[in-house]
Formats: sequence, C-alpha cells, structure tokens
Amino acid sequence: MRTSLTRAVAGAAIAATAVLAAVGTAGAAGATVKAPTTLTATESHGIIKLGQSDVLTGTLFSGKTALVNKDVALERYNGKTWVIKDVRHTGVHGHVSFIVTPGVTAKYQLQFFATTKYLGSRSNVVTVVVVKPTPKPTILSIGETKTKIKPGQSDTIFGTLRSGKTLLGGQLVWLYQVVSGKLVNGNAHFTGKLGGISFSVKPSATSRYELKFFGTAKYAGTHSGVVTVVVS
Repeated sequence: MRTSLTRAVAGAAIAATAVLAAVGTAGAAGATVKAPTTLTATESHGIIKLGQSDVLTGTLFSGKTALVNKDVALERYNGKTWVIKDVRHTGVHGHVSFIVTPGVTAKYQLQFFATTKYLGSRSNVVTVVVVKPTPKPTILSIGETKTKIKPGQSDTIFGTLRSGKTLLGGQLVWLYQVVSGKLVNGNAHFTGKLGGISFSVKPSATSRYELKFFGTAKYAGTHSGVVTVVVS
C-alpha cells in the first residue's frame, strides 16, 4: 500500500513537471523579441560664431527600415551628465532635426528610448564649436575747448570714438578726473552719430581729465590721452 502511494506521488510530480515545461515553452514562444536600432547624428556646420545657430540632424533605423514618428531626445553634456534639452518625432526616412544656439562650445547626442517593439539606442557625440569674434580695435581722441579758465568758469572736454575709418555712434564713453594716477568721479554719455562726445566740466582747481571706452563684444575698449584744465 505504501509502495502504491509512493508511485502515485511520483507520477503526479512527473506530470506537474511536464505541464510546467509545456507552459514555459509556450510562454517563450509567445515572447516579443525587440528589434535593434541605430541612431546617427550630424551637424550642419560644426563651427559657428557666437550668436549663430547650428542644425543637428539624426537618422533612426532598425536594420534597413527607417523608423517614422518615433520620439528622439536631444541631449547636451553639462560637464557631468547628459541633460535632455528637446524631444521631437522622426519624420519621413527616419530623420529628425534640432536647432541649437549654444553660447559656448557644446557636446550633443541623440537618444531613442526603447519601446515594446524596438531596443533603445544612442547616437554618436557631435561637438558644436562656438568661436567668439575678436573685438575690433578702437581709438578715442580727446580735446578741450579752453586750456585755461578762471574760478567759477566752465570748460568742455570732447572726443571722438572710431574703429579704423568707422565713426562709432551710440557707444557709452566715460569722462574721468585723473587724481594721483587714478580715475575718479566718472560721468558717462553716449556718442553721437559721428562718434563725437562732449562733457561740460567746472573744476574748482586745475584738473586733469581722461576719456574711457570699456568696449563691447564687437569693439575693444580703449582710452584717450589726458588733458589738463588750468584754473587760475
């Protein structure tokens, strides 16, 4: 009797193992195998001037099939990690484009995240080099209407700002007194259309003056010579 029970249990175990094996085989047969993908990235220019834009283009494929209407992320490297900056859909032929306007040289890559049908993939890294223009040199002249005034009288300090033969209008120029080699008591005006600038001064004692232009992204800073207003 005990032998018959042992045989029955053993038979049930064998049957259960067979059922589990069959279920496992069926599950494996029904599982979806994700297709691999490839994502490439190119830049239109690669080198741009500060303030300009570049276009990054990606192409997403699975084998020889272009993947249309798929989400692709644009990522920028921040020095430590990759940060998503934009997400767009692929269009005809699996292409996707992003416009970037970095203020400094930057690295980008594209990423396609896995779906139920396709494996994810990352593109190659592209670098957009930003070239900052060299400011153009400038010249700032200085003069005075009078060289000598009486106490209580005024004088006019004037100058002209230019870069080569170009007169620079609309630029901020400062007038300073020169005291012990230091610039003090600053006052500023914008140059006129022909680059001219003037300041009225009323020193109580003999004073020295200098004009200064601090420069912009386009034009280099400069300063004038020194003029002396004699008060006597």
